[in-house]
Amino acid sequence: MVDIRAALLDEYLELQEKLGPLEKRLEDVRDRLRDLVTEEGHFVDEVRAVIVRVEPRFRKEYDAEKLQAAFPRLNACVRPSVDVAQLEACLRAGMVTDGELERAGVLTRALHSRALVVKALGQQSLRRPGRPVTA
Repeated sequence: MVDIRAALLDEYLELQEKLGPLEKRLEDVRDRLRDLVTEEGHFVDEVRAVIVRVEPRFRKEYDAEKLQAAFPRLNACVRPSVDVAQLEACLRAGMVTDGELERAGVLTRALHSRALVVKALGQQSLRRPGRPVTA
């Protein structure tokens, strides 16, 4: 009888060994493509039926002093700095909205990265040219 744990572990380690270099290569190619699109602008590849663009990603930042002054009921969310996880929970609970925080000058959004987006055009599926689509 084969030990299923050992077999699964062997397969996992084998796949991990094979995927590691591919993941690194994918990351490098994605970074180069993102840099190219950032510098030269988005483009549409009609053969592959995709649009390639860069989307900005924003991180929320809160001013702890303004937050406490404007919304005393949220004081529990503020430690030496704002406890973002706790504040997000307060937002989800409806204690306050992002709009209220922005109007009070408590919330700002800071660009922290850009994400490469490859999106299918219309209803067509994303596929490689030359490969037939089979149902």
